[in-house]
Amino acid sequence: MAKFSPAFVAAVFACLATANAAEKVKVGFYSEALCPGCDQLAETTMNKAVREIGDIFELDFVPWGNAKLVKHGSHVQFDCQHGPTECIMNTIEACILHYNTDRSVWWPYVVCTEAHGYSQTINTAKECAAQNNITWDEVYECHGNQLGVDLELAAHNKTASLNPPHTYTPWVTVNGKHLENTNDLLTIICKEYEGSDKPPACSQLHAVEDTRIQVCRRDVVGN
Repeated sequence: MAKFSPAFVAAVFACLATANAAEKVKVGFYSEALCPGCDQLAETTMNKAVREIGDIFELDFVPWGNAKLVKHGSHVQFDCQHGPTECIMNTIEACILHYNTDRSVWWPYVVCTEAHGYSQTINTAKECAAQNNITWDEVYECHGNQLGVDLELAAHNKTASLNPPHTYTPWVTVNGKHLENTNDLLTIICKEYEGSDKPPACSQLHAVEDTRIQVCRRDVVGN
């Protein structure tokens, strides 16, 4: 019987794994702080997707939502749907994403802050950062300087490029297509993934009751 070196065997298994895998599904979560629907989606369906089928999709979290960009000459100002606190929390999230590209780090932070709902503040952000081993000093400095402004401008540009344009938050896309009923999120991700290495949860999905979340409509103040 022929004998193969450990390196050869490892290479074969690597090739098999590559053959079974496919390009990850692209999921976009266009969010804003202090929006009840964003809180609900982050804590429930999206969090379930990350936990159970997170290996087959990439999550692009965009903290801008229904905010507006106001220009005064060369000066840029953000006008957020739920007031200045929302703007602060959105920018903090953008800074955390900038310094922590690993989803296993920044996503638990998002879930933690969203759990505070309308009571989100800089203090709750600091607490959630500490719970997830995120360096707070650099995040705090970022949110108050030009880097924070630039990161939020990037979030604005990404949101403004949506086609069709978003009409509320949370706005979710799967492979660039808007997902109206977020209860279908896991099912749609599993269907969109073309690999044969789908996680077990994909074969255990069942019909979900259509319980729509409380969205925040665009151009409606403080809803």
